Amino acid sequence: MIRKAKKSDFEFIYPILKQIFDEMDMASIKKLPESQFYDLMRLGFISEYYRYSYRRTWVYADTKDKPIGMVAMYSYEDQKVIDFVLKKEYAKVDLATDTVIFDDKEAWPNEWYVDSLAVTSKHWGEHIASSLSDYAFKIAEQKRFNKVSLNVDKKTPRAQKLYVHKGFKTVDKMTIGDRNYDHMIKKV
Repeated sequence: MIRKAKKSDFEFIYPILKQIFDEMDMASIKKLPESQFYDLMRLGFISEYYRYSYRRTWVYADTKDKPIGMVAMYSYEDQKVIDFVLKKEYAKVDLATDTVIFDDKEAWPNEWYVDSLAVTSKHWGEHIASSLSDYAFKIAEQKRFNKVSLNVDKKTPRAQKLYVHKGFKTVDKMTIGDRNYDHMIKKV
């Protein structure tokens, strides 16, 4: 049920990711027309190196192989390129090259970072997020990382509860965009 994302998954992934973007309430996203942001995220998803690239995303698929949950992950070192690569796509969606959408460094050295983990609201409570979280640990081990990290919005107690249940511990605070997050780590 959990598999590597395919380029063709974007139409299913975007609404799942959009839940996160809506919660983040970032001015940099809100100022863009929805269609322009959608097109930009599509170009990022089908690219090789963007933070939400299909190459950095795993999906939880239903019995018809339709993604109903997703997790996007990368290493601390990958932060050097994850957002830079999207800038070359800006002209394709009529964005100025000096536009900033995401520029926060969210992972710390030697961490396997869970950037985004979300499930379609229709499937909340079905332990899909828990399964994706467990899968993140498996991938971290395969890539020889001994800790997994994530940032959880202080205004999402449901997510906080899941991550604490999974053994994550808050080690610091972080601001991403305009919101405050707990930086949480679990040793693998």
